[in-house]
Amino acid sequence: MNAISHATKVLILGGSGYMGRATAKAVIQRSGSVILVGRNADTLSKAINALGSKAKAVATDAAAEGAISKLVADERPDHIVVAVSSNARASDIPSTPAKQAKLGFGRFWTSYAAVQAATSLPRHGSITLVSGSSARTPAPGYGVWSALHGSIEALARAATIELAPVRVNVVSPGGIGMSPDRQLVPRTGTADDIGQAIAALIYNPAITGAVLDVDSGERKGTWSGD
Repeated sequence: MNAISHATKVLILGGSGYMGRATAKAVIQRSGSVILVGRNADTLSKAINALGSKAKAVATDAAAEGAISKLVADERPDHIVVAVSSNARASDIPSTPAKQAKLGFGRFWTSYAAVQAATSLPRHGSITLVSGSSARTPAPGYGVWSALHGSIEALARAATIELAPVRVNVVSPGGIGMSPDRQLVPRTGTADDIGQAIAALIYNPAITGAVLDVDSGERKGTWSGD
């Protein structure tokens, strides 16, 4: 298969969140269709109403045992995107209790379950995970998130080998909605930046095992918004 069909179907976990909606928009712009998965039916309904007929919603808890495998079996997507958020508060490693850090790592385990479910995708399929710039450029006060994002990227590296020819990639955002942090370019990140990057990985059949930084060069430069 030399190219990915524009009629591709993408299952988006965390579909009602800002990254999930932006990804859905980017896929639909390429004539694809999306299944948005989330726990809140009302939020999902608003999201698909804004996206139109190419979008479908499934209200379920993707973190529940076997939920993602059932979704893949029922919906038969070509691609999976894991854009779920961490419903937990955590900060630096010394002051975050292990119990609280484990809640933050729920996102890792949802990603893990999605990778397992991706073994049922068609050979031309892919799964895209979302990490964060702190995986490789940690900052004081964000140690738990650095560890979480690094674990997601490590999962993707291993899965790239074990799931082939199904492709495995990661998008690593910068701090969307946060003050610029020593960036290289004067561009504060947006959800659409992330959605377009995820769609680019989905639609390029030659990319696997990649971590795509979408962070304006966060913590690599000198520009901080002044």
